[in-house]
Amino acid sequence: MQEDSEGKEEPKLHVDEDWKKSVADEKAKQRQEDQQGRRQPAPEREEPSTLPQPTMKVFLAGLWHQTLIALGEVEDPVTGKKEKHPAEAAYLIDTIAMLQEKTKGNLAGDESSYIQSILTDLRIRYVRVAEQSSKASGEEEGTQQS
Repeated sequence: MQEDSEGKEEPKLHVDEDWKKSVADEKAKQRQEDQQGRRQPAPEREEPSTLPQPTMKVFLAGLWHQTLIALGEVEDPVTGKKEKHPAEAAYLIDTIAMLQEKTKGNLAGDESSYIQSILTDLRIRYVRVAEQSSKASGEEEGTQQS
């Protein structure tokens, strides 16, 4: 170690040059891989033409299907199970009713009758599910009291 002007020893500084070379090698390798990757053709994307045209009927059909899932009549695509969520179903039915009200006078004749038939269908299904739930709750209370 070296001594400074006051007689104290200074630690000797050692610079490792090998790491600089390894970093430069890694960067060169990455650049080469990037260039090779750019030469490969990009994977083909699915054509959007396979999807239906966005129309009011298609949009309403999507809401109808979501409501059927919430009513437990169709399997949830995420869980793969039929589960009843009456509050969610009621919300979706109310949303469709709101759309009917807000678009009144702006829909074609077939769209107006379609939204009305969807609402009628979903309301009937909702009442059926609600009645089944209340009967099941009543039976559970009866067996617990016995």
